[in-house]
Amino acid sequence: MTKQYRWLELKIETYINDLGKPNPKLNGWAICPFARTYRDKTKIVIVEKGIKTPVETAFSMLDPLGLQAVVLAFPKKPRHSQIVSIVDDLLNLPQFDHIECLVSNHKLKGLWRGVYTGFDICDLVIVQNQQKLYWARQNLKKRGYYNQKNELG
Repeated sequence: MTKQYRWLELKIETYINDLGKPNPKLNGWAICPFARTYRDKTKIVIVEKGIKTPVETAFSMLDPLGLQAVVLAFPKKPRHSQIVSIVDDLLNLPQFDHIECLVSNHKLKGLWRGVYTGFDICDLVIVQNQQKLYWARQNLKKRGYYNQKNELG
């Protein structure tokens, strides 16, 4: 990453931290309860060129590097539909059947198709291991996270 994007990395770090904070609109739960817990195992990558190669690299390196998540940021703002198409194509490859990916659109705010999109600077692709995400969801389900009524929708 070049120094010119250090500000963006700091904004993403703040965004991740905020996702992990208790939220009164969620009855005191965080939007992403494990975001802060695993921040040290989350890699932020500022993508200055291309889409497919950086996404494919993130998919391939998630587990070997022992990461919980890779957050790819696209400050040059390629078309959102292009990012989604490339991510979908890669997710259909058998070698990536263990990957789950959330694509956040910088033009949207709030919940959209089950994804909280509050980062308005650029699109983010959040890459996670499907089994680890499943474990987190089961853990939260047991604790009542999904049974609550909240103000977010």
